[in-house]
Amino acid sequence: MGKYQLERVTLGEAQGQGYAFKRRTAFGKARKGIFFPDSDEDLDLLEEGGQYTFTGSCYYRQRGPRDREFDVIISNITSTRMGHRIDFEAIDNPEPVLTVEVAEEE
Repeated sequence: MGKYQLERVTLGEAQGQGYAFKRRTAFGKARKGIFFPDSDEDLDLLEEGGQYTFTGSCYYRQRGPRDREFDVIISNITSTRMGHRIDFEAIDNPEPVLTVEVAEEE
């Protein structure tokens, strides 16, 4: 049985199933997640790119899921048997901030 379960969540204006999770990295704590939109119209809205607000369950290592809301960017869209899977990450994650600063210095 999987550690996380799909639940009803929203990503921007799109409705669907998914979850977010928090994990530790070498640079600090990061939030990531997956989302399966309910319809092709919702997928079209998300393919435009940009920043979206995730609203739904975020899993924590010791405490289980908590309802959270935070801003995310889409990192990948993949076609699967269940539909289109959208991978996202929080915009305040420490890894993207670090890579942008390093790129600007060079």
